[in-house]
Amino acid sequence: MNEQPNLFEQLQLPRNEREARFMRFHNENPIVYRLWDRFTHEALAKGHSRVGSQMIMERIRWETNVELVDARPDNKQLKINDHHAPYYARLWMDKNPEHKGLFSTRTVEGDND
Repeated sequence: MNEQPNLFEQLQLPRNEREARFMRFHNENPIVYRLWDRFTHEALAKGHSRVGSQMIMERIRWETNVELVDARPDNKQLKINDHHAPYYARLWMDKNPEHKGLFSTRTVEGDND
C-alpha cells in the first residue's frame, strides 16, 4: 500500500527532477557545500554585499579538480552540474538567513507549490 507522505516528509521531497539530482549530488559530495560556505564567507570578509553563484561554483571546481584531485580516492575530477549552483545558493542562504539576498535567485519549478 502506498501511503501519502506526511507534511514533514513533503517538505523534504524534491520539487522537480533537477532538485532531486542536486539532493543526491549534495548528499554524496559534502565537500562541495563545505567549500561553498568557506568561499562565500571569504567574499563576505572582503566586503562583498552580492556574490555570483557561478563565481563560487567555478572556484569550487578549481579547488576540487586542481588543488584537491590527488586527495580523491579515485583521482578523478569531480563533475559538478551548473544546475546545482542555484540550489547551493538557496541552501546557503537558508542556513545563513542574515545574508538572505546575497545570491540572486530566480524561481524554479515547484517554488509556488
